Amino acid sequence: MNRVVSVLASCAVLGAAEAVPGDRSAGIDLGAAIVVVRPGPKPAAEVAAANLLVEEIEERSGIRLPVRDTWPTEGRPVIALATRGGPAPWADEIGLRADAGEWSGPEGFCVHAEPGDAGRPARLFVVGADGRGVMYGVGHLLRCLRLAAQKIGLDVPLQVATRPRYAIRGHQLGYRARANTYDAWSAARYEEYIRDLIVFGANAVENIPFEDAALSPHMPLPRPEMNRRLSEICARYDIDYWIWTPADFPLTDAERRRAALREHEELYRSCPRLDGVFFPGGDPGDNPPEMVIPFLKDLAAILVAHHPAAKIWVSLQGFDAGRAERFYEFVEKEAPAWLGGLVAGPSSPPIGPTRLRLPRSYRLRWYPDIAHTVRCQFPVESWDPAFARTLGREPPNPRPSDYATIFRLYALYTDGFITYSDGINDDVNKAI
Repeated sequence: MNRVVSVLASCAVLGAAEAVPGDRSAGIDLGAAIVVVRPGPKPAAEVAAANLLVEEIEERSGIRLPVRDTWPTEGRPVIALATRGGPAPWADEIGLRADAGEWSGPEGFCVHAEPGDAGRPARLFVVGADGRGVMYGVGHLLRCLRLAAQKIGLDVPLQVATRPRYAIRGHQLGYRARANTYDAWSAARYEEYIRDLIVFGANAVENIPFEDAALSPHMPLPRPEMNRRLSEICARYDIDYWIWTPADFPLTDAERRRAALREHEELYRSCPRLDGVFFPGGDPGDNPPEMVIPFLKDLAAILVAHHPAAKIWVSLQGFDAGRAERFYEFVEKEAPAWLGGLVAGPSSPPIGPTRLRLPRSYRLRWYPDIAHTVRCQFPVESWDPAFARTLGREPPNPRPSDYATIFRLYALYTDGFITYSDGINDDVNKAI
């Protein structure tokens, strides 16, 4: 599939830098390998992992590796995918080669390569702590492979045992006219881009289903249909589907409030998967907690009717100290079960004090702006005015050092992030 920009291509140097352990003079030829999966029904992410591996290799090498659910006997190299503790007899072999504590827990994985010898072909194990772990193990493997026309190679030794430090790792890919890219994408292009993000460890996508009433002339599908299609893609890969839904009108307007609730219910009903509803307190919107909280209670009742495990998340963007205090008092007194946590974004109260004030039973999600260069949350420091004035807010802006530093400064307060993005200009920043 042709792409506007491939995250894998734009960030290839990142993958190569991380994924070349050991002696590069030694390697495995996987051009004749067989991909082995466990028999029987499998979690969606485990199914997606095998498809991801085979299809991405074929696209870059022209070789379509066969997939089987039994161990081959014809002496060909094997790439085995499984969930630890599952029914596949080879699933626990990898446990003998790595400390299980290093990769136990949600989305953990182990990748182990055995070059083989004259008596036994090469074997490569990708074993996940769960179905998602298999998928992220495959993503790591794809970043390690050396792919060229009719060639699939792997440098060895390779042994990786790891698990994510942050539970939420995603990006906002809002299908709206304001984006510099997303409004022109088909569902197929969205899927390919999301697959690339998965290779770099993303487990969430956030859509913008309502805000911005303008219709883009580039949209190949109506917004309601694309909203549903994005949910379907996330369900297929077992990654979380979020939506960003501000109230950019006064919640005292009873008719508009009723219309907004109807609009939400139509969306919730149409989506096969929905995990999080992010309601920004401001930017846009300017409603006090006394109006926001009853509206969110009404939303929550509709949400759980269609997606019982989904939660509502709130940012305090634009809240002054008094409004923030009143919201905290509500959370501390009522302990609402429908609230997943708070979101810290541009114009939010400082992230450290937010974490300290928020009860530990609720999570804190970061919403960093990685798309803009000036008049934004993280402007380019000491940028030449000639560039700042001519390129403006949203040029191609790879900032690997900046965003690595920003991440280290702020992420430790959080349970993870879903970034603010308006297109492909920030692809490198997404991978960082």
